[in-house]
Amino acid sequence: MAPDPRQREHYLIERELADRLRRAPGVQERRRLYPLVYRERSERIAHHPLVERARDPVARAAAAAPQAALIRSFMGPDEVLLEIGAGDGAVAHAVAPHVRRAIAVDVTDALAIPDDPSIGYEFRTFDGFHLDVRAEAHFAYSNDVAEHLHPDDFLAHCALVREALVPGGRYLCVTPNRLSGPHDVSRHFTDEPTGFHLREYTVAELTRALRGAGFPWTRVALSVGGRRIGPLLPARPVVALEAVIALVPRPLRRHAARPLAAVKVVAATEGAAGRRRGRSPGGIRRPRRRHGTTSRTAPGRAPA
Repeated sequence: MAPDPRQREHYLIERELADRLRRAPGVQERRRLYPLVYRERSERIAHHPLVERARDPVARAAAAAPQAALIRSFMGPDEVLLEIGAGDGAVAHAVAPHVRRAIAVDVTDALAIPDDPSIGYEFRTFDGFHLDVRAEAHFAYSNDVAEHLHPDDFLAHCALVREALVPGGRYLCVTPNRLSGPHDVSRHFTDEPTGFHLREYTVAELTRALRGAGFPWTRVALSVGGRRIGPLLPARPVVALEAVIALVPRPLRRHAARPLAAVKVVAATEGAAGRRRGRSPGGIRRPRRRHGTTSRTAPGRAPA
């Protein structure tokens, strides 16, 4: 089935804007471009799904509900949420009444829900590189953000999130799996992401980047429709499954990798806060101490 004209228009505009980021000569130019290209996307693609959803409060609330439910399964009522790449802020807005405070940040406020102090919700803009949140959030969340960053900026992004968290804070990073991609509008036209998804990641690549950014603990959570399935688990079995799926020819690989959409990566900072009964923040089980060994892993490394 041929893509409809609006879909092609969406793709051509998005590819044009994304190419500005891909071809930017350095980090300072990308820092200038991130807010501009995403605001321009909202202005030039009036039929973009995010733009249309922002005009429909019912649709916006329905889309936010599963994400809000998933976040709440990780958080307590006295904790602070930081949502990075929040778009319209609907998810943070939905979580805000159930936690101490919810901070939504994005490179543009073109679609943002206004601040609501009565429920502890606020929306802030940032340039993608510097946050005015430091050691303040107990839980950080991003959904469909990692793949929008230039690959050269992703490690710095992870470190930025880590610095925004309190000791023992957790980061839930949700991003589509590269093996079933591409997941942006270019999927209707090419076999590689050429729209705003500058790079898509596997669980193996994501956990490696998070550990490289200083998160000592990484695990995976399974969820469908906002409902968590079981406890946090080591990533090794998922990484092994990815290695097998990667061997499958591309036409079949996308289908074989679809169940990986249920897998989300959770990272936690080092610290005593939130640990109980031998568990690290976010329910990540700490390695047991053995005779003649220590339970602490080497700096910058953690069990996958």
